[in-house]
Amino acid sequence: MFFLKCLEKEGYEELTKTLIKEEIDNRHRFVLCDSQNAKESDWVKFEVEHIKETNRPYETVNLDWPEEKIAEAIERFKKRSTVFLSYPRKQAELARAVNEKLKQHDFKTFFDKDDLMAGDSFKEVIEHNIRDASKNGYILTFLNEDFRIGSWQYKEFMAAMEYNGKIIPVVTAPLSHETRFMFMRIHWIDVQNMSISEASDYIVDSLIKVDRKNNR
Repeated sequence: MFFLKCLEKEGYEELTKTLIKEEIDNRHRFVLCDSQNAKESDWVKFEVEHIKETNRPYETVNLDWPEEKIAEAIERFKKRSTVFLSYPRKQAELARAVNEKLKQHDFKTFFDKDDLMAGDSFKEVIEHNIRDASKNGYILTFLNEDFRIGSWQYKEFMAAMEYNGKIIPVVTAPLSHETRFMFMRIHWIDVQNMSISEASDYIVDSLIKVDRKNNR
């Protein structure tokens, strides 16, 4: 954090506002440190108004709260947008691209190729992270012709259903009638015939819109 002394000069107010808006527009999550001084600050009011106008998630903590309560509020906010990536082997490259872009937007992600450690119990770690994402975020399920009852990905889907997770299907290829029926009541993100770069951008942009709507 720093402050530009030049912005104290008379006539620089509009430049300051422009810089603040640019900083807000290039960040993704915000914590309002509330206090009596903050309530009286025109600059804080200006910042909060722009954050609300751009539909970005934010958490308010009161600086007069006990430290434990502040820590709890921040921890809740950190967990609010957790994503579990469930994908078939053929879509590993796309899933990795999406995972990297989600992390750039401050999402907490679970991508097995990066987050499973040697010696981990595969089943226990997967179940724990599905439960975490179901409670605090989303299950991003990449679907192609290989999705079928009894597959490992199907088991991940059923676990997410058991935990009442927010499942977001991503259709990457034509689906079987059985799979289409299984997901017919859930809104899809359709990226068929897109390149990996196009598809990953579209998936992340779509998820950000859902996340902002849910965290207003």
